[in-house]
This record gives sequence, structure tokens and C-alpha cells, in this order.
Amino acid sequence: MTRLVLVGAGHAHAQVLMTIAQRCSSDLEIILVSPATLAPYSGMIPGWLAGHYDWQECCLDFEKLCKKAGAKLRLESVTAIDPDRCELRLSSGENIGYDWLSLNIGSTLRPDMNLHEPAAPHISAEPHISAAPHILAMRPLSDLQKKWEQLQASVSALAKGTEYKVVMVGGGAAGIESLLSVQYRLRQIAPQVHCRFSLVTRGEEILSSMPASAVRSLRGHLERRDITILNNFAVDRIEQDSLVGRDGRRLRADGVLWATGAQAHRWPSESSLVTDEQGFIVIDEMLRSVSHPNIFATGDCARWAQQLPKAGVFAVRMGPVLAANLCAAIERNALQAYRPQRRYLVLVGTGDPYAVAVWGAFSWQGAWVWRWKEKIDRLFLQRRTP
Repeated sequence: MTRLVLVGAGHAHAQVLMTIAQRCSSDLEIILVSPATLAPYSGMIPGWLAGHYDWQECCLDFEKLCKKAGAKLRLESVTAIDPDRCELRLSSGENIGYDWLSLNIGSTLRPDMNLHEPAAPHISAEPHISAAPHILAMRPLSDLQKKWEQLQASVSALAKGTEYKVVMVGGGAAGIESLLSVQYRLRQIAPQVHCRFSLVTRGEEILSSMPASAVRSLRGHLERRDITILNNFAVDRIEQDSLVGRDGRRLRADGVLWATGAQAHRWPSESSLVTDEQGFIVIDEMLRSVSHPNIFATGDCARWAQQLPKAGVFAVRMGPVLAANLCAAIERNALQAYRPQRRYLVLVGTGDPYAVAVWGAFSWQGAWVWRWKEKIDRLFLQRRTP
């Protein structure tokens, strides 16, 4: 019996479970390791933050997917890997072996570890967080549900006329979309509270990778919604009620949202797997580890031959190639190369039923874009529901 272990309930592994059991030989044991049965689809998370969806509506049900594929589901996390011995250490302390391994574990955000970069040697003090009331990191998605529910409950319970300041750290599309969604929801559920919203970014401008037309559109939404933008604000530390910049500026914050660049999980880089300088697993064009060819990796946890944006569209497109290559590798057939698309559609919601679409150098916006986005997202889940 050949054992294939899938670690992570990501987009690509949903595709694997739907196809590989039908393609591969019958003497294949498949085990999926995930801390939860429901895995949120990233494209619908902003709509969930805004209150348009229930949590279950925007999740893939991996218990059903595993059952249909004949796979075993282990509700645990991986804490370590020994790729030379082909073993994983689980959160329970158990070791399990594998013949073939696929990692689709996404990325994470650790605000306490993301304040200082190696390129800032003049800062000698260790970054720290001293009990800020609410810190809501946008990754990993599996941790987001409980923390967002807690923040909503706290704001809803505030007395009439109370001022509550929310600051988003991160000026990319994910940060802006999440902040607009959070603002929309908090104003709905706590109209008695004077919520104030700010966005800070360490760069000269927000949305540095987007075309000028999209930047103008989204900046216009921020301005119309009275969201303050602070550029060149590099966060040094988070204190009990404030963000403190490296230049000494202080910004009061009762709630801190965190959507800076994706960070790698620690345990792959603590093994003999080859990772890049940020800890992401280096893979070849076949989606295999460059150091251990019986290990595949896809999505945000992987570093492809060329640097790709940390966007869910790439994990989705990698899914069919991953499924085909895992089956081919197990049966000792030729593998196929993954070819990333040069352009991809970006749909950014604005909290209310409205969105901005970006394709290359062009952008559009409107309520119709939101309806289009919603149709695409629901179709994605429908096709991956047993």
C-alpha cells in the first residue's frame, strides 16, 4: 500500500481529493491532515467579514471531500517534518510516515514577528506587543473566525457615544478590502458607537502593484468612507492602546487589523527542506521540492521557480496539475509542468455590495462587479462540493 499524505485543507488539495482517487491505482492510502474540517475559501472572506455570508457558506467541507475520495481525515496540525526519514510530527506527538507528501498549508501572519525586517539593523530592541485589546491578523484564515466574532461582540457591547478606533496595517488589496468590509459590518451592528478607521502602510503609496485607475477607484472609496490613510508609517511596536512608528509617531488603536505581506510557517524551514530566505518551500516547475522529489508543495507556502504573487488564483490553477502529477509520480509516469498565467483577474470588494475589477492595466467598478464576483465565488464552491 502506497501512502499519500496531504497536509493542509487548501484550494489545491480540494482538487486533488476530487480527482486523484479516481485516477490512481486502488492500492493507494490517502490521509489528509488538517486542524479543521471546514476550510474557508479566501475569495469569500471579505464578504463574510461584511456580514453577507455565514461562515459555513464560504467554506469547503473537507470531511465530505475525504469521504467521497476514500481518504482518511486527521484533525491535527503538523509541527515538524523529517523529509529524509519521510516522517511528519503531529500536534498529538504522533509520528506518521509517508511515501508521497503534498503541502498546501498557505501562509500566516505573526504581527509580533513582522514589525522589524532584517534590513533595519539600526533597530536593536526586540519588537513586542503588550496586550492590545484586539489584534486581528487576516492570516491564517482558520484562526480568523473566532477573533472576528470576539471583536464584533466587544464593539456591539460598547455604550452609546463611545469612540472606537480601528487601524489596518497593510496597504495592499487584502488590507483595503478587509478594512472596508470590517467598517461596513461594524457600522451595521454597532450604530451607537463612533467607530473611526485608519489605514497605515510603510510605503509611499497604497496598492503599489495595481494600475493607476484601480488605485484611484479604491482610494476614492476610502476617502468617501472617511478612512484616514497614513503612508510611510512603519510600525515599531504595538502598545496597549497605540501603534508606535519607527519615527516615534503614535496612533491610537483600540482594534488592530493586520494584513501585511504573507509569512511562511516555521516548521518547513526548520527541516532539511530547501526553502527561500523567507522560509517558503522552493519547488520546481512540476511543483516538487527541489531537494526532496517525493514532496510537492503548492499555493502560498511554496516558492515557484519565479516569484509569484501570494494570490489564491495560483493555488486554484495549480490544483489540476498537482493532482495529475501526484498520480503520475505514484505510478511512475511523466510529470507535467505548471505554467502560471501572465494575467489574472483581481476582484476587490468594498464591503457594501460593490466591487472593483482589475485585469492587467484596466479596471472597472460597480454593483454589477460585486454580483459577478459573487457568482464566480459561489460557482467555485459548488464545483468542489460533493
